[in-house]
Amino acid sequence: MKSSGSERKRKGQRCLIVDGYNVVARKSGTSLTKIPDLESARRDLEDLLSQYRAMYDEDVIVVYDAHHRPGLGVSERRAGIDIVFTDAGETADARIERLVYDIRDNYRNITVATSDAAEQQVSFGGGALRISAGELLRRLESMQRLVRQQTGQTHDKKKSRLGDSIRDDIAKALEKWRRK
Repeated sequence: MKSSGSERKRKGQRCLIVDGYNVVARKSGTSLTKIPDLESARRDLEDLLSQYRAMYDEDVIVVYDAHHRPGLGVSERRAGIDIVFTDAGETADARIERLVYDIRDNYRNITVATSDAAEQQVSFGGGALRISAGELLRRLESMQRLVRQQTGQTHDKKKSRLGDSIRDDIAKALEKWRRK
């Protein structure tokens, strides 16, 4: 990512880099191949990370391996977070390693969220802190509890989403418009 927005010029800011599929698999408690709707699982994680970014004023970059999504590698900014799909043949670990080295002069604190042991060592070598996927999920749960407390909401295990109450053909049309 050259200057897509993930490189901030404000020295002293914090950045969280997330190994996306590592966290998605941990959150679902299963392997990626057993997740029925991987795109929905990614969106759920991205929604949580967007809330985290807004609440803690921390830049967030989530990196996904390209081999779990068709097409060329792509970087985009959505809901305040940078989302990176690696190039064909590039792993999320390799991209995260490069990102840590590329942005370390722009941030006082870089944290990499992954449970990949090799990536943990690379992160430390680049000067980043490391948390496990489980620890990130605990932080996200804690954040959600805090938001509910601050807004006076009660915890309802089953979230009501717009997608749950509209027909499939309308949901597909809305998704198509969103992607334009």
